[in-house]
Amino acid sequence: MKYIVLLFCCIVYGISVNAQSCTFQLSGTVSDVDTKQPLELTTLLIKETGKYYSTDVNGFYKIDSLCSGIYTLVLTHIHCLPLEVKVKIDGNRVRNFLMPHTYNQLQEIVIENMQNRQPQLIKSELSKSDIAQTRGMTLGEILRKADGVTVLQTGSTIYKPVIHGLHSQRVLILNNGVRQEGQQWGSEHAPEVDPFIADKFTVLKGAGALQYGADAIGGAILVEPKSLPRKPGFNGEFNSIFFSNNRMGVLNMMLEQNLPKHPAWSWRSHLTYKKGGNTRTPDYWLYNTGVEELNYSANVGYKKDRLKADLFFSAFNTRLGIFWGSHVGNLNDLQNAIRNQKPELNKDIFSYDIGRPRQEVSHYLLKAKVNQDLTNGDKIHLMLAHQENFRKEYDRALISEAPELDLNIGTTTLDLQYEQMKKSQSTRVYGVMVQRQQNVWSGSRFFIPNFNAWMMGAYAIDRWQWNKIQLEAGLRYDYRTQRVFRNQNNVISEELKSFNNFSATAAMQYKIQKNWVWLANASLAWRPPSVNELYVNGLHHGTANFEIGDPSLKSERAWNFSQQLTYSPDSNFNVDVTVYSNYIQNFINLIPSLPPTLTFRGAYPTFRFIQTNALLTGSDIRIRKNFGEYFSIHARASLLLPYDTRSRTWLQQMPAQRADADFVWYIKSDHPKQTSITLNVAWTGRQDLVPKDSKDYLPPPDAYVLTNLEYATLLHIRKNHLNFGISIYNLLNVRYRDYMNRFRYFNDEAGRNIVVRLKIPFKS
Repeated sequence: MKYIVLLFCCIVYGISVNAQSCTFQLSGTVSDVDTKQPLELTTLLIKETGKYYSTDVNGFYKIDSLCSGIYTLVLTHIHCLPLEVKVKIDGNRVRNFLMPHTYNQLQEIVIENMQNRQPQLIKSELSKSDIAQTRGMTLGEILRKADGVTVLQTGSTIYKPVIHGLHSQRVLILNNGVRQEGQQWGSEHAPEVDPFIADKFTVLKGAGALQYGADAIGGAILVEPKSLPRKPGFNGEFNSIFFSNNRMGVLNMMLEQNLPKHPAWSWRSHLTYKKGGNTRTPDYWLYNTGVEELNYSANVGYKKDRLKADLFFSAFNTRLGIFWGSHVGNLNDLQNAIRNQKPELNKDIFSYDIGRPRQEVSHYLLKAKVNQDLTNGDKIHLMLAHQENFRKEYDRALISEAPELDLNIGTTTLDLQYEQMKKSQSTRVYGVMVQRQQNVWSGSRFFIPNFNAWMMGAYAIDRWQWNKIQLEAGLRYDYRTQRVFRNQNNVISEELKSFNNFSATAAMQYKIQKNWVWLANASLAWRPPSVNELYVNGLHHGTANFEIGDPSLKSERAWNFSQQLTYSPDSNFNVDVTVYSNYIQNFINLIPSLPPTLTFRGAYPTFRFIQTNALLTGSDIRIRKNFGEYFSIHARASLLLPYDTRSRTWLQQMPAQRADADFVWYIKSDHPKQTSITLNVAWTGRQDLVPKDSKDYLPPPDAYVLTNLEYATLLHIRKNHLNFGISIYNLLNVRYRDYMNRFRYFNDEAGRNIVVRLKIPFKS
């Protein structure tokens, strides 16, 4: 009996000791090592137990019911590199952690969530100074600051981003996480996005962004606003900008608040107004090149515990004048307009009036999104978005007050994503996307037919990390149907086309040594021909061209290979070299086709869609160097060799080689690096890589060098910090034409432009 009692006492004692030793608590905060800001939603994994924990909005975490012993904690955060630490538990402990950020001082990289995290994609991200220097400009003009990005230009006000020679449907634009869908098939159909809503611009190069779509053969552009405020208070920002060349003024106001009595709720609103008149070249005004724009947006968000939801609405409205001298009456006038150095069909005066020809474009976006964090560390993202795009085009000749072409395209998108945390260094993402699109046209001038289309895609992406190696592999399948309604001789006929194919990507990032990082990416992508490439047959109003499609075009198939080598010994020096090769089978290209076309609306250069095989190889090179505390240099170069493998010659309509350098002087003051003078010198070569027997209305223009100068400072007035800047573009008033501007047939580029910017942030 005494042995039973003794055994019972031992069991009770053991249980009491175990219970006592497993009641310890570990708590603390997680912050950014550089900014010391709390890091919300940091994941903490205890390797020994396999359990996950997460920090709250203040970066605070708490882990209960710990036993005595040594534990291995793995901290992961979407902003930071993983951190693994050993923690000894022998009682209640408070342990604060500082997470090392993924960027150095030379380049600003901010990543919002796993959906946008692309560690294995070669990318270029604009710094805060780049964004500040380009405030008030269009999205295309801003993105020219990114490595490897040029623009396809139409006149002086319309810019479209080009990545490694590819643009339009081959480059996806994600506006606040939503695929931008409008009449983007036109070279002069610039993205209907107000850049003021964004706090970050990221260019993903190559066809590796599977979750955004298989058709991103050239890459994707992420236009992302900053997170809604999570600290109680009222904040705002006022921007005022003036451009001397076309006497354009831009006003922008942003207001945001986290509700003090309801801290789970936050909101933000934007309002932008822009008005400019005729653009001036070094020698003359360009009549009817004014612009007027009114944009606004509203965002409401809810964040509590593991649930995050937001509702976003934006409106973009613009009126654009089309240069009067680009729409001419007969073939002789067209030949004279192209041949003359100075346009004859022009009024050399300044005016804010926007007459005919012109465009009026409106784009509306409504997005609802819900993110749910599960207790096991997994995440669910659900997004529903609808866009309506209206485009009205008015010809030069006044036939009626109504637009000669009236287009309306509506797009509804459903996107569901499941993010699985398999291990501390491994994640898997599953996603499905369904999109419906319908286009309706009316007016007296036909350009593209009515159509409705469905797109369905499913994908899976795996990501692993072992020590110095990160790996990623993805597979996607897309199915698309497109029903077109064609009117031929007053007889309506339907034509149904279906396309489907697989896409894949594989990537590796390897940290060779402390200062060297190598990244390699291989992707397989495809893109079906768009409606305009298949069926267009008429005047493309904005480019003043007559375009002809081909209903027999096949889908493009692209094999993309790219590598990037980065060397960063310290925060004062950085070298980045990217080389790429993109082979595109059945590449669709729009090329000049002589002779021009004469219609009852006038005479216009003719362009035709053709199909060939293309090999685009090139390199992006970037060097940044700080020389002490008061001087730095940032040099970039982009090289592209566009080859037609079927015809064994060069491709037409591709950007020329270019290079530029920023020389930055920081003026010594009580606030280091808050006042600077930047001299930018940019060289664009002559595009000599064109077929020797190519037929074009003008040969490629000569190379040119532009000089730009900027002064920027931070003014301290009481508790406010005002950003003030003066920029002078084309400082020497150089006369030039650019090969990627469709209006190079008719006029020179804009001359000197002095820009004055004032940004006033405020908060309560």
